Amino acid sequence: MEKHYVEFMYPGALVTETSVQEVSARDPTKIEAPENCFGYRFFDRVEGEIDGEAVVGKPKNYSGVHYFGTVKTLDDIKGEMPGSILQRNMEGNGWDKVVQTRMGNYQPLTVEDVVLAEK
Repeated sequence: MEKHYVEFMYPGALVTETSVQEVSARDPTKIEAPENCFGYRFFDRVEGEIDGEAVVGKPKNYSGVHYFGTVKTLDDIKGEMPGSILQRNMEGNGWDKVVQTRMGNYQPLTVEDVVLAEK
C-alpha cells in the first residue's frame, strides 16, 4: 500500500536536519509545521508485508519544498550583501532566486518549490 509522508526541514550545523511523519494526504492546507522548521516536502513510499515481514520501499514522488520565508533575487542579494559567499554561490550555480527562510538561512529555489506566507 502506498503511504504519504511529510518531511520537515530544520537548520543543522552542516546539513539540513529532518523529521518525518505520515499524513493522510499531500495537502499543504492540512499541515501544521513545527515553528522551528523552515520548510517541508511530501513524498510517498510503498509499505506492506511479505511472508509476515514488514517491507518498506524507498521514498519516491518528492514534491517541491514548501518554504516559510521571503524570496530574494540575485539583484536583492547583490544590494544587501555585495560580494558575499551567497552572491558568489548564486552566480556560480546559476540560481536566479533563493529564499531567506524564517530561520534566517538561505535555500536555492527550484520551479517546483513554493514560498508560503507566515500564518
